[in-house]
This record gives sequence, structure tokens and C-alpha cells, in this order.
Amino acid sequence: MPQYARYRAPAESGQVFAQPPWDQLQALARTDQSAWRRGSGIAILGQPLEEFSQAARRELVERAAEYVGSYYADKITPAEFDPNRSPLIVTGHQPELFHPGVWVKNFAASMLAQQSGGIALNLMINGDACRSTALRVPGGTPTAPRFSLVPFDAPGEAVPWEERLIIDDGLWRSFADRVRQETAQVLPERLLDQWWTTAMERGEATGRIGFGLAQARHLTELAWGQRNLELPQGDMCASGAFRRFACHVMRELPRFIEAYNGALADYRRAHGIRNRAHPVSSLAIRDGWQQTPFWAWTSENPKRRSVYLRQRGQKFEISDLKSFERELPLSHSGGGLADDAVAALAQWEREGLKLRSRALMTTMFARLAVADLFIHGIGGAKYDEATDAICERFFGAAPPRFATISGTLRLPVARNAMDADGVARLRHRLRELEYHPEQSLLDDSGGASANGYAPLVAQKRHWVETVKTPANAAERHRAIVQANAALQPFVEAERANIERQLADAAERRRSDRVLNSREYAFCLFPAEMLRRFLLDFPSGMR
Repeated sequence: MPQYARYRAPAESGQVFAQPPWDQLQALARTDQSAWRRGSGIAILGQPLEEFSQAARRELVERAAEYVGSYYADKITPAEFDPNRSPLIVTGHQPELFHPGVWVKNFAASMLAQQSGGIALNLMINGDACRSTALRVPGGTPTAPRFSLVPFDAPGEAVPWEERLIIDDGLWRSFADRVRQETAQVLPERLLDQWWTTAMERGEATGRIGFGLAQARHLTELAWGQRNLELPQGDMCASGAFRRFACHVMRELPRFIEAYNGALADYRRAHGIRNRAHPVSSLAIRDGWQQTPFWAWTSENPKRRSVYLRQRGQKFEISDLKSFERELPLSHSGGGLADDAVAALAQWEREGLKLRSRALMTTMFARLAVADLFIHGIGGAKYDEATDAICERFFGAAPPRFATISGTLRLPVARNAMDADGVARLRHRLRELEYHPEQSLLDDSGGASANGYAPLVAQKRHWVETVKTPANAAERHRAIVQANAALQPFVEAERANIERQLADAAERRRSDRVLNSREYAFCLFPAEMLRRFLLDFPSGMR
């Protein structure tokens, strides 16, 4: 059974977690993976992995530079940069309003790239479905805070971020004002107040939420001195390199499904997972159709659909089993026929049919063919261990090791609740008052006789000191219970005081869950606080 690492987000605000440790990552980032690719024995449709990787890296860097140039005037890629000689540090995330602990990956990639003479590339994972268009914020007051949801657009179908249009321009434009009103008594200032102007401009320029949010976030990175490239997942999947990779997997699909499902089964057993949808769903076989690890949708119907393949003689047919069925020329693995299959996928996209990678395929391609070092957050690191196992089974070798980086930053209104030990002590004291009230009363400086409970204490002590026998057990138990009940009025004041402390602690914990959450979006933080955390993150490494 494979062994899997355990990851835990930092507990303290300002801390950053890295695995391997940061000093080892700095050395790892300088490791040229071309030698590994050369010795891996892997070929993609007959093309050695090293040669395939050289073409893929150059193509993706060129595409990324062109994409960034569509909204940023300065050239990021230095003229002397050679993607096949300089380290390429890659990370990625969905184009959502994520928390600062996610964003720190981009700054880590940038720093590692600068130190190694390479370049950082962020993959904007816009093939995932956009399921929510509201942001959770802390509303109310510092003493009575609450979670509130503030929409930045109207709800819509769960289509990919790549396709998600701005539906309600009024909600989009007024978002920052409504967040400011909702959080005014809790947050002193927010990056959002200034940043949303850029998000609006980019959203209106592209017409799409995901592009607007991601480009505004990237422009902030650039303004803060980072030189990362950015590439949407859709552009990656439209590259000739990725299409060749996809054709290779589909040509070997029966063997790939066996490796994929087997690795996921091992992962679930190791983690005690019964839900067959975690970490991702297994690939299915239906009436001769075999499920591929890709999504498809059309411009007319942008909802993601599973893609299936079947072979009939020398023909490979591809379909979503609902709206389209086409032939893919995969009869032979090399030369012109491989180019024909890649060309067919390109032609389909021009006609409006888009093929996109599922989660494991995105990082599988990036780690095998593109990155010298890939940086995950904790969630991605957990599922990508399954990717390693799939590659071992299918390609005969796991891809180069990935890094895991995540951080914790809490809003400046965060505070500490009563610790769990303090609450436990209070609850223990309540139990003592119920079952041993005399212990509290005997500490009373007024004396038992003066307060009138001496006979009750004496009665209980008599029965406690009486040796328990089968004959007296029931009577003894009844007498002790009656004495405890009779003594309760004498400890009522102390009980009420403890219950008030517990109620206060419970309310404080509820408030602190609101104020102390590490999941608040980066744009809710004061700009300078956020900037210090992201630019000086190595000082918070643990």
C-alpha cells in the first residue's frame, strides 16, 4: 500500500507551511528536470518525453506571454530566457477570490524563479465549474459578528469559469460598495475598496467573471514587483503539446483506465474513503464506451460533459453520449497520423467543441512535460499523490516531486477565544457541584453550621463512608443522590456564575469563528498587511 504524506495548515496568523522545507525548495527549484525526462523511457505518441517537453515548454511560455500581453503592456519574459535551459516554476488555482494562504503560492513561485534564474507560471484553472458568485464576509459588529454572503453577480448555471459571463452588471459594479457597507463595523479597511476598480475594468473588457478576477489579481502581483507569467487552462488545453498528450492517453485508454482506477482504489483504501467520488471519480465503462479523463462542452451549451471513447476496428469514436459523436484519427501512434489527430481536436475547437482536462490530467501534463517544480496548496497536494501513482502504473515512472505551500493570515480583528482547557475546567467544576457539592461548601469560610447545610453534609458523609454491600447498595445510592439534590440550593450561586462564564465562552467562540476564519478572501485584508505577508512570507515559515 502506498504511503501518503499528511498536511496541516498553519495554526498561527502569518505562518507559512512548506513541504519540503523552504531551504530544500530553493535547491529543488534549480534542478533541471531534462535529465530525468531523458532517462524516464516515456514517449508521447512515439516522441521521447525530453523532446516533447522542450516543445511543450516553449509553446506554453509563448502562449502565456501573449496572453499576459493582452492586458499588461510591459514584457515579462526576459529576452535571454530559454524555457528549455532555465527553470520553470509552475503553480495554479481557480480564478476565484481565494484566501491569502492560497495566493502565497504565486509569490513563492516568483521568488524561487528569481533565485534560480528561471520564470514562474501560474495556470488559471478556468475549466472548473463556477458554482458560486457570492463572497463570504464578516458582518455585524466586533462584539456580535456574523457571516454574511455578498453577491458579485447573479446566480447562474454551474458552467466553467472559462465561459461564465457577467449576468447582472449592477451587482458586479456595486460589489465593493456593498461589501464595505456590510463589513464597515468589523474591518477598518479592505484592499477591495481600491482593487475592485481593476476587477471591473478587466471583467468588462473580457465579459467574463473568471478572467476579470484573475487578471486583476495578476496585475496586483505585477504592481508588487512579481514577474509571473499567467496562462488560462483553456489556452493550455488548446496547445498542440497538450492535444498530443490527450491523444496519447486516449489511444492507450484501456490501459490508462486500469492505472487510473487502480491508483484511486489504493488511495481510498489508504485513507479509509468509502465515497467513490473522492478524491475524484473513477473512470467508467458504459456499453462499450470508455470514459476519458477529459471534459467537453460547446459554445452553444457550455455545461461540462464527460467524454467517452470507443474503438471499432481501426476507428476511434469520441462522444459525450448525448449531443455529439465524432471520429478521431488515432489508428497509428506516430508521424503524420498523430498530427492528424491533433489537427482534428484543433478543428473541433474552431467549430465550438472544446476538450478540457480534468483535475488530475492538468497537473499530470504540467508536471511531466512543463514544470521543473510544481507548487501545490494542501488540497492539490492531497489529490496529486494519486497522480503520482497513476503515472507509475501507466508511464512506468512518477513525475518529478512537487512542493506544497500554504499559509494562514487572519483579519486584523481576529482575537483569541477561551482555550479548550479553560472550558473543560469549568465543565468539570459544574460536574463536581452536581455530584460533590459538599466539597465546595466545606471551603466556605462561613462554616457549615452557620449556613444550615451541616446535617446534609453529615448525612452524605455517613453514606459515603458506609461500605457498599449487596444488601445496602440501593439504599446507599438513593441516600447519596438525595443528599446531593438537597445541597444544590447552597451551591446555586457558584453554579450560576460558572454557567455565565460558559455562556460567555460559547458566545466568544461563536464570534471568534467568524473573526478568526482563515478562509476570508485576500481582497478583504488591508493592502499593506497583505503585501507584507506575501512579500515576506519566508519569515513566517515553519
